[in-house]
Amino acid sequence: MSLKGKKIVCFLALPHHTRFFIPLRDEIKRQGGEILFFVTLSEYPYELDLTKRKLPFRYFTDYMTPELRRKINDSTAKLLDRWAKDCFKWDGFSRWPVFKQSWFFEAIVEEYFCVERFMEIEKPDLIMAHHECNRWGQAIGHLAYKKSIPFVTFQEGDYHGDYIGHTIHTQYSITDMLWGERTRDVLKSYKCSMDKIVVIGNTHIESAVKTYSTPQTIRDVKKELGIPRGKKVILFLIDIKYAGVAKKEKWEQFLNGLDKLDKEAVLIFKWHPSILRNAYEDIKAIFKELYPFAVLLDNYESYKLLAISDYCVTLGKTTLAIEALAFGKPLFAFPSPDTFEDYYVNIGVAQSLFPYGNWANLFNTMKHGVPSDIRQNVEKYLEHYFYKLDGKSVERAISVMNYVLECRQYKAKGKGQKAKGKEKEYVTGRVSFVMPSGSDSEALLATLTSISQNVKYPDWEVVLVINDENIKETLSGISGDVRVVEAEGNNLSILYNKGAEASTGEYLIFIKPGIVYFKDEGLIDAVKDGIAGTPLRNPDMTPYCLGIGYDFNFAPYKIKDKNIEPEAVGGGFIAMMQDVFESTGGFDEEIANHLIDTDMCLRANELDIPIKYVSQCLMVNYKETFYGEDISDENWENRVKFFAKWCGKLPKDDDFVRFAGDLLKV
Repeated sequence: MSLKGKKIVCFLALPHHTRFFIPLRDEIKRQGGEILFFVTLSEYPYELDLTKRKLPFRYFTDYMTPELRRKINDSTAKLLDRWAKDCFKWDGFSRWPVFKQSWFFEAIVEEYFCVERFMEIEKPDLIMAHHECNRWGQAIGHLAYKKSIPFVTFQEGDYHGDYIGHTIHTQYSITDMLWGERTRDVLKSYKCSMDKIVVIGNTHIESAVKTYSTPQTIRDVKKELGIPRGKKVILFLIDIKYAGVAKKEKWEQFLNGLDKLDKEAVLIFKWHPSILRNAYEDIKAIFKELYPFAVLLDNYESYKLLAISDYCVTLGKTTLAIEALAFGKPLFAFPSPDTFEDYYVNIGVAQSLFPYGNWANLFNTMKHGVPSDIRQNVEKYLEHYFYKLDGKSVERAISVMNYVLECRQYKAKGKGQKAKGKEKEYVTGRVSFVMPSGSDSEALLATLTSISQNVKYPDWEVVLVINDENIKETLSGISGDVRVVEAEGNNLSILYNKGAEASTGEYLIFIKPGIVYFKDEGLIDAVKDGIAGTPLRNPDMTPYCLGIGYDFNFAPYKIKDKNIEPEAVGGGFIAMMQDVFESTGGFDEEIANHLIDTDMCLRANELDIPIKYVSQCLMVNYKETFYGEDISDENWENRVKFFAKWCGKLPKDDDFVRFAGDLLKV
């Protein structure tokens, strides 16, 4: 499937982030898709880069109507009335100026209803943004969910620091596409859904290195900036915390000793763009007095500067520091001014220049080259940080977007699950235990033994789907009514479907090897009404799975708390009648193993088939098989399909305090 005829909407915030979406825009248009940029008209000229590139865009407020204005005014008044009653209960109220509160609420209500109107008029097939961690991303994400529009997000920059906002990177997103494993590890530590994350690489850095590093481009940029031939270029990258420092004595301390480089190098300071113009002008005046030969730039193209630089010095943490490494530039670092954490030095990819005025490492490298241990660390770090610098990150991003839309199309047409054949004949009253063999003979024998000892039904059978040749020896010593079917692979849906096809019972119990069948009181009665599941405990009787719930990210999880009501059942054991299995189309064979039970329950909900959690039963997860969650970079489709398929339909736990837990502790 291509993007031909599809309308993709892209929300843009900071102008210097536009570069990540331009390669995607070009490929979308090449495939015949339509892309529409839209921005907020608030606080900052977010459309600045789009205007420079002469790209069309829409403002949120372009969709304002008199009727919508009345709705916004009424809603704002109601919200402020409610806030006036609740705000004094919050300790933070005294730290938030009243005029800021009023302005914020008025702005977000206006933006919310304008975005809703935008979606109703433009009817996008898919929405993309850098992330959902600001108020606009939250409004877009919520409305996309409300209207069942797939919402895909991308990594904005370098995610570092202890920031509670990291927890909402995967809340409304169908999928969040990241530069590399390093960022995935960060977001995992903040409880983001690993099922939604796809590692693709950086959509711009590869083309930027290729585009800006040509000899002709370097000559043109140096000529434009008036850099004399033969002089080295030392590029200083100013992060947002250093950017606002406008004290003469601080910069005097910092610049001390750099006069030694006047004859052999030009110093360029690339300022962080998110700084007020008057503050930047004050700093330029300080530099003109202290170091008049320095070149200060704020909105100049960063990659042109990286291309012409010979050495890069980062002041604090900035994405450009990592991109400098991708450009092959030696990196030097100063710690963050608030914590004095020397992040890039600590991970071994930069040499320290701290304390201020200590330029020894820079001077030594200019004479003798980069130390070998730094070079090796940089190579490893780039692989961990950028996944693959192979020129195919845009291709990977587009393939994810294509796949999401394909899943939506299949869902609309009722495809994507096991095709139903003619109505199957079965033996009334018979119970069929459908179990894949797996590769662990101990786990398999534990389950088979428990079934033979604890099942009390008058008529039952075991349908064993062997998916490992080596397991056949284990079966030689097994007696009893075991129907054997052979299949390949570890796709649990395929194995379950294969076993169900060979079964003869009216009732189907799907069970993973390693689950010990212990107590089934009331199970068959529950199955008569719909799909049934039971409590699963660990061998020490602690909860393993007390039903399935949905967390803050709309992601299914195994419930451990008996006080939480399950919304689905499974976890390795799920039962239903043969008629129910046929009516649902069987288990979806393109869904990850750990999501198939939940997927089955969602399909049942669509058909008004009840889901029963039989609390008086008991099964024990003796040993884990078909091992848990697969978050490998190669198998993203069977995770993403679940969220694309059920876009706008999944339940959600909005209790953020319960979700974030210890992350909220100071």
